[in-house]
Amino acid sequence: MPSTTTALLFARASLAIIFFWFGAMDFTPVGEAIVGDWIAGHAFLSGLESQTSSAAKALGIYQIVMASLIGAPLPLGSFRRIGFVMLGILAALALTALFTNPVWLEAAGGFPAIGDGQGVLKYVAILGLALWAGSFDNSRIFSNRTNKSRAISLPVMLAGLVLVLGWIGLMKFTAAEAAGIAPLIGSSLAFSWMQAFIPDQVISAAIGVIEILTALALLGYWLNPRLFRIGLTMAAITFAVTLSFLFTYPGAWEADLGGFPALSRSGHFLLKDLALLAVCFAFITETRVRRYR
Repeated sequence: MPSTTTALLFARASLAIIFFWFGAMDFTPVGEAIVGDWIAGHAFLSGLESQTSSAAKALGIYQIVMASLIGAPLPLGSFRRIGFVMLGILAALALTALFTNPVWLEAAGGFPAIGDGQGVLKYVAILGLALWAGSFDNSRIFSNRTNKSRAISLPVMLAGLVLVLGWIGLMKFTAAEAAGIAPLIGSSLAFSWMQAFIPDQVISAAIGVIEILTALALLGYWLNPRLFRIGLTMAAITFAVTLSFLFTYPGAWEADLGGFPALSRSGHFLLKDLALLAVCFAFITETRVRRYR
């Protein structure tokens, strides 16, 4: 079981890796295309569509600076706090896309059938993780005292996990989601054998059941600590498996840019689960701290 210090360092490293990588990708055609799509569909930012290239580069610089402040081994926490504030702003802006952009699957009836918005949902947990990790820099040394920022972070992180697992788990019962995960399953040595015996839709539904049960177990945070810890373990395994597709699924890397380390759109989506895994570790330490108070 990770200590609080280990979980905190893992959270900082995860966020730094994710957003430094994303920032670097914003200087490539892939990153520019992703930024362009979100700007074009955004109710308030569509006027910047002609400036997509500049906007992508500006966002790239923002993310690289932010990631550097979060991840650098700085002696003072003031600079890290600036990085976490920047991340909070970025996550909040990203979440506005759920209300402005066409993130719903119209072929499946629109809302609540979520499509491109699945990656946006992950910013709820990322926002909570920024609040949690940033709260430790309010004191001179690591502390288990719960301050206001840290207290707020817990329900935000929990909401992020439940939303991602529950909502995307329900989507696994749709044909669109089954078709989307089939290439991922087929690329994995651990799971590809199932496709020879089980239809893709059944595999997708089975994964959906596991994710929904995990989300329900996480609700034990208020009712049953043991059930909550089981849910955390299941969630951590789920995110670890998802991250493994970065190593097995060729589509995670942009072939037109030479493959690794150039992330594709799918690679961007998968890499965010590193932050969700960090959220699980943060909660594991919080659970242990509460047990021994």
